[in-house]
Amino acid sequence: MLKSSATTNLLLSAATSTVIPYGTHVNPTNRLSTPDPSNSDQSLGQFIADLPRYIHQEPVLEDMLQTTAEGLCHVLGCDLVAISHIYTEGRAQLKAIAYSTRAATATDHALPSLQWEDTNRSTDRQAQSFDPLSWANLPADVQQWLQIDQMHDGIVAPLVCEGQRWGNLMGFRQAHSRPWPANAIDVFEQTAAQVALGVNLFQLKQQLLREQSQRQQTEQLLAHIRAFDLLTGLPSRQQVLQALSQAMQVSDLAPQSIGVALLNIDRFQAINNTLGHKAGDQLLMDFGRRLRHELDPSLIVSHWGGDEFAVVLPSMANPDTAMVVATTLQSVIEQPFDSGQTEVFLTACIGFALNQPSHHQPEQLIQDAETALHHAKSQGMAKIFGFHPTMHDQMVVRLQLETALRKAIDRQEFVLVYQPIVSLAEVNLVGFEALVRWQHPSLGLLSPADFIPLAEETGLIVALDQWGLQTACKQMRQWQDRWPSLPPLTLSVNLSSRHFAQPNLAQQVQACLEAAGVTADRLKLEITESTLIESTTLAKTVLAELQQFGVQVSLDDFGTGYSSLNYLHQFELNTLKIDQSFIAPLEASTKKTAIVQAIITLAYALGMNVIAEGVETLAQQQILTAMQCEYGQGYLFAKPLSVNDATRLIEQQFFAEQQA
Repeated sequence: MLKSSATTNLLLSAATSTVIPYGTHVNPTNRLSTPDPSNSDQSLGQFIADLPRYIHQEPVLEDMLQTTAEGLCHVLGCDLVAISHIYTEGRAQLKAIAYSTRAATATDHALPSLQWEDTNRSTDRQAQSFDPLSWANLPADVQQWLQIDQMHDGIVAPLVCEGQRWGNLMGFRQAHSRPWPANAIDVFEQTAAQVALGVNLFQLKQQLLREQSQRQQTEQLLAHIRAFDLLTGLPSRQQVLQALSQAMQVSDLAPQSIGVALLNIDRFQAINNTLGHKAGDQLLMDFGRRLRHELDPSLIVSHWGGDEFAVVLPSMANPDTAMVVATTLQSVIEQPFDSGQTEVFLTACIGFALNQPSHHQPEQLIQDAETALHHAKSQGMAKIFGFHPTMHDQMVVRLQLETALRKAIDRQEFVLVYQPIVSLAEVNLVGFEALVRWQHPSLGLLSPADFIPLAEETGLIVALDQWGLQTACKQMRQWQDRWPSLPPLTLSVNLSSRHFAQPNLAQQVQACLEAAGVTADRLKLEITESTLIESTTLAKTVLAELQQFGVQVSLDDFGTGYSSLNYLHQFELNTLKIDQSFIAPLEASTKKTAIVQAIITLAYALGMNVIAEGVETLAQQQILTAMQCEYGQGYLFAKPLSVNDATRLIEQQFFAEQQA
């Protein structure tokens, strides 16, 4: 039974004898007539000429090998043609076999299981004749299929692919068969060369298919990465933009608007520094999972990046509806999260925006939401704001202010003012707090509230702090040069948390003191509670280094942050400054009075002195004095003074008699 494919039929059309493929079961005694030798040369030439085209047309390697074996068996009048493949481990396997009717046999063995050892790695492409009896050491099932005991002689041609022996093309002839044609060796070599080319082609096709499959898998992976956030598994920024783009197209046809809300977790960097980045990542995953599970399924929740999340708000009729959703988001966030170490309470600022007729791209809607989020963050923690066009104007002003701020230091537009610190009992001057002001060329004198938050956000605060530290030290040197007998006044300089986290802060401070020629005991550095908790390990190290060479450290605005007694106990601090929010109501609130008294008592117990900030009335001074609070500063004594006014105050306080 012959193969019915067009390729096989074409190959066999030049032959007159019948070939039995290996899968056919026949009676060995059923002989057919031998081919007519009168047309063998014509058939052989046609076979050789057409073989390359046949090989290239076959889509399956095994079919190509079988077709070639059957065709060669016909045109050469072989009794058996076989093709073997040698694997890298030295095992050979029959890949194709064709019988003439003279050699037909019945077997129940499956061809792929026929293997034997073949260590011949010669790359010589020449065909040669051989005695089949020399193959008597082959396994019995292989000998049975090749009918070694019935074969008189044979020809074998190596199949060499890419410089390596891939296998063998073998032809066998029984004793009573017609002789080999005179050019049989050449035919085997030519056929083997074409088969080798065909094998190369199939291997290249397979490699191409594998590469295509790998490329498809890579593309699918990249598409998944683009579509979903790797940390939280939430839809990515790209998906949000696509969803907004589609929704905006629908919005053009329907009255409902769409919106987007951006959430930024408050103080997430402090959580990372305290609990570690692994715990921080877990919190982000839990945060995203809660949003996805608790919110309406119609809302698309996305991890926008870092500590920000986005929520697409479909069919938002008006800002009030969006505000309801934003408030719901806040309530979802309020429940504590389990970090594995402790419960963590999170808050988030939210900015949202609704689509406007002027919006043509989703990025415009996102920009409005980002503007609203920035406005919310500027107002404190857990704030919610919807976008308003005036916010855009504020952002433009902010951008202009940021540009000017970057140039202000080089242009020497900053100045220091000095607020006196006095002993409350005698109202004697004991030092100053140096406060920065910006002499803006067009806006006039700006207070810290107008530019310090911007400087902290942009990172310019470090350069500004460094300038303030250098300027204050130089000013102290000038006062000491003018009055060599100047009492030991101290000069307090504020440091931001960014500057405090600089790895070489202690060396920077020491360099400033040495450059100005000022001793370390004349300088106090003021830091806030949040600076300490952002990295407790770093804070302990830096404080120890500062104390080592004599610089004092004050904890500023105590009572407005975490006010943790544990922090006071852990860190080496010299001074506690009570925030003015506790001082202002002293006259009217006994509760506040009790709190201030407790702070003073605690500070003394820990070896610290106390400065009360914002003392504005005589009654406040008297109450603080009765509480044994040593020092104070505020408008009752003096507003922040220019350097000239501060110089005159020193002169009046300590050297008035010399002037007289």
